[in-house]
Amino acid sequence: MRPEEFLQAILGDQGKCCIIGIKNKDELTDSDERPEQLFFDNPDDAVAAAFDLDSKGINAFFAVSTFKTGKTRAAFNVEQIKSFFLDIDCGPTKDYPTQLEGLKALRTFCKSMRLPKPMVVNSGRGLHVYWLLDEPVSREVWKPVADRFKEVCREEGIHVDMAVPADPARVLRVLGTHNHKDKPDSKLVSLIGEVPPTVSFGTFKALLGEGVFKKDYTPSEPDPMMMALAGNYQSRFKTIMMKTIKGEGCAQLKDIVMNQATMSEPQWRAGLSIAAHCVDRDKAIHRISEKYPEYSAEATEQKVRGIKGPYLCARFNEYNPGVCTSCTHWNKIKSPITLGREVTEISEENRIVLEPVVGTPHVIKQYEIPKKFPEPYGCAGNGGIYKKQKDADGVEDQVIIYHNPIYVVKNIKDPELGASAVMRLHLPKDGVQEFTIPLSAISSKDEFRKLMAMHGVAVIKIDDLMVYTMKWVNMLQMEVPSEQAKRQFGWTDEACTSFVLGGVEIFKDNVAMNPPAGNTAGLFPAFEPRGTLEGWKEAINFYNRPGFELHQFIVGTSFGSPLMQFLPINGAIFHVHSPDTGLGKTTAMNAGASIWGDPGVLVLEQGDTPNSKMNRAETYKNLPLYMDEMTNTEPKVLSDMAYQIPNGVQRNRLSSKGNVERFRGVPWKFICVTTGNTSMVERISLYKALPKAEAQRILEHRAKIVLNLSKEETDLFTRNLEANSGHAGVIYIQYVLNNLEAVKEILDVTQRKIDAAAGLTMENRFWSALASRTIAGLIIAKRAGLIDYDIAPIANWIVKVLQSARTDSSTMGGDVEGIITDYLATNYNNILRIKSTDDARKLDGTGLETILNPIATPRLSLVGRYEYDVHKLYLLPNPLKEWCGKQQINYAGLVEGLEKGRAKAHKGKQRLGKGTHVNLPPVSVLVLDCSEFLKDDVQEKFSSTAAGQ
Repeated sequence: MRPEEFLQAILGDQGKCCIIGIKNKDELTDSDERPEQLFFDNPDDAVAAAFDLDSKGINAFFAVSTFKTGKTRAAFNVEQIKSFFLDIDCGPTKDYPTQLEGLKALRTFCKSMRLPKPMVVNSGRGLHVYWLLDEPVSREVWKPVADRFKEVCREEGIHVDMAVPADPARVLRVLGTHNHKDKPDSKLVSLIGEVPPTVSFGTFKALLGEGVFKKDYTPSEPDPMMMALAGNYQSRFKTIMMKTIKGEGCAQLKDIVMNQATMSEPQWRAGLSIAAHCVDRDKAIHRISEKYPEYSAEATEQKVRGIKGPYLCARFNEYNPGVCTSCTHWNKIKSPITLGREVTEISEENRIVLEPVVGTPHVIKQYEIPKKFPEPYGCAGNGGIYKKQKDADGVEDQVIIYHNPIYVVKNIKDPELGASAVMRLHLPKDGVQEFTIPLSAISSKDEFRKLMAMHGVAVIKIDDLMVYTMKWVNMLQMEVPSEQAKRQFGWTDEACTSFVLGGVEIFKDNVAMNPPAGNTAGLFPAFEPRGTLEGWKEAINFYNRPGFELHQFIVGTSFGSPLMQFLPINGAIFHVHSPDTGLGKTTAMNAGASIWGDPGVLVLEQGDTPNSKMNRAETYKNLPLYMDEMTNTEPKVLSDMAYQIPNGVQRNRLSSKGNVERFRGVPWKFICVTTGNTSMVERISLYKALPKAEAQRILEHRAKIVLNLSKEETDLFTRNLEANSGHAGVIYIQYVLNNLEAVKEILDVTQRKIDAAAGLTMENRFWSALASRTIAGLIIAKRAGLIDYDIAPIANWIVKVLQSARTDSSTMGGDVEGIITDYLATNYNNILRIKSTDDARKLDGTGLETILNPIATPRLSLVGRYEYDVHKLYLLPNPLKEWCGKQQINYAGLVEGLEKGRAKAHKGKQRLGKGTHVNLPPVSVLVLDCSEFLKDDVQEKFSSTAAGQ
């Protein structure tokens, strides 16, 4: 619908159109005069003026009436008016928090008053509603009906701006312009749905009736629960009369029906009060009136419009005393209308529930209340759950057991909770929720009540709800197999068809609810979006400047982590360290975590135990694992972690429930980022002499100060991250799902380029995975419109980091002679140091071996012999093997290296005590030539002679 057509449909064909521009209050200055009212002879010129105001950022409104002159917009100057209208405010602080709830209230209002379908306009925040008349009327004719319309709105309880319905000079927004209250995020004023047919003024007036409608059987401040329960029931006049014929109904109504010709006017009105509020009212009101002397169809309808609600038994007794007191229902029911009460079945329209995903309103979640319920249960009109049963007299009745829709969605198997049921609950204010309840709890009244109350289900009689739930479980067990509980986040299958993130499962074109498992339920709140997507984008843009390549890379690891799924590597670690503080290492991890949810929960801290961290790793599965401040972690724990994260699984442990193995999920595939004050590899080297394998699994970078930022800047950035999180993840995953082949091509191309630029080999595969997935993740996130980083500088930066790491790695762990030097230094006091006795000059004339004076003898134990004059070293294998085991050095590999290296090692036999008084037999030893590799200071220690030598 074009804006010109919009004005033509609402305004009369005589008089002048009025356009008015209104600035936001915070934009007004002292020099601003009152808003100028612009008058035009036709809608085309009026629309042009409105769009001119809109282009300047000024809110454009039009008057809903035409005016006799172009001098004033006062009511007395109104020429014609061609509609009735409402303004429904919507927003977090309004009666209707969302437009969806406003639309529901409008639909209920129209249904209650039998009003035709109106034209609805999205005003940017709320709703502007128009009932278009087929002919314009004068203000004098329109105003009394508009006043009545306003009264009806108040009595029907629809929350509207009460200054609007009866104001003929009211201004509302022009279709196609913008609501500029939320600059720069101005909202388009747009049509919702189609333009409905017009209605005649007489018809609209007749529908409102001659009096004010007020249902006196409801309190002025209705209880929401009672209103919900009331909406689940309807009364049928035919049912009342059938019971009456059997002697089980209302004698007063029987008297009215049987004696129509002689009944009094109050009796007639009382009978109509019941018939008019029954579902079959159109027939009932005429059936009990057709023999009344003053009957006519029009007079009956007129009488009904003046009746506020169904009369009570006490009122019937006043009009016709003596009948009610002999009734079996006297003092048991309040009104005869309850005798015809039946539960209404939920409509097909109300079975479908649509909810926008918080933070991503373009993504709509759809839920459908089942059509089939286990016998004898069903879903009532307002969604309440009812049970069909018979009373003591065998009369069939229907009883509401819970006033909100609640039902079992599926049966699941959870290794921790056991067999469980996933329940879905629809709440009027909190939307749709799903939760998991173990079957073991359904058979325990106290446990069942506790768990249901925990999830917002509060009932007095819990037994009925327990039986109802068990009936659901049994019915589903007969029809569909149980599903395995999703105990891990991330990709749900190898084909990457969906992705679990907290309480939602993300698909290409929709987002479904993911019920919690035993180990995931506690983390669900961390993934609830906070703030806005735009607020998050503004916060993350803090890093969009030169010199922040490290921080941008850390953010990129969060986007790159799910992409590890497309590699045969389960995990890679990026460790950032620096002895200095204030470099933003932790804040960068928080920024990365904010893509998925609350950084305060998702980033692990120094105090978290190693087991808890690995539990998170298993649960996260494809989400990034961020661990802050690893400085004080034991070297052995760091070494274990360096192997375990790339391995992809937790260590096998026994369950706390008994002598059975703990359940382990499928292997994770993610990127892990850690921070600390020192190098992780250096820490590991305190425990293990050769941490080269760990070094290949951990890419390290020492952070440096790049820019001097003020505390105000960094504090603001941190606050923005805390206030805005959890929005980007859904958008990013849906982009990947909808562009899967293109994403895989980006991954391949990026990895080839980085490997070539950094000179990476198969040995560096973990570094390659980390760098390529991170850079690819940044590229994809930019294409998805989430970030605006310049990717090339980040890629160049990580290539330099990789090249430096290769250089450092080439000098690590390959010097076998250096290992032996460390061994000698460790066992300095356990080695015999003596001259060689190999030549004949060392034998005396008797043929006995010459006794030499060693420069050092073993103090604790003998592990080897060093002949310093010929630089020969004889080592006992067992002590060397034991030392290598403690240092996690492969003994066989060490010996092989010594044999091929400068030591020219070989195995032989030797008397280690030769030349001394210690007479030891020959033993197997490892013989080394130390002349070419012992360092000068060590050589001096081992070859220096004592005084006199």
